[in-house]
Amino acid sequence: MELYISQTIIPGNTLFIIQEPSGRLLYRLWGSPDPLRGVFTLLDDTGAERARILRVGTAEVGVYEIRLYQGERMRVICQKALHHGNLLFQGKNWHVRGSLQARSFDIVQKGRVLMTHEPCWQGEGGFCYGITLEGSEAERLFCLCTAMIVDSTPIQPGRCMVPV
Repeated sequence: MELYISQTIIPGNTLFIIQEPSGRLLYRLWGSPDPLRGVFTLLDDTGAERARILRVGTAEVGVYEIRLYQGERMRVICQKALHHGNLLFQGKNWHVRGSLQARSFDIVQKGRVLMTHEPCWQGEGGFCYGITLEGSEAERLFCLCTAMIVDSTPIQPGRCMVPV
């Protein structure tokens, strides 16, 4: 499944939109960021909740719990203070291959690529991230939430993107 993720400034606390290459809206991430904690909801195109992201932490180190609508959970520890950044997954045997700083990375499970993530240009839509997702629905939702966690973090120290 190929998708585009874009940060947005749509009024009403929509932080990201996720679209098919055709432009059809599949998901949006809604939330109200707070400096030390946050609750964000991934909604599908009908408005149904598909996942929730709970965040506790600072700009340097954040702990995220991703809760899917089916009840599955996973924790992601995002260590942005490290030179190249780092993600640790609790509850999954996953690791990151590539560069989080350049936003060019894969999420891999035992040699199987679950997600490929790359910066791209989406015509009139402007700058976005292109991702390819594989695996079960739960794996795709976990990867999609992880992508938005990474895409919301500052690329350079002292700069701030949407604080998911």
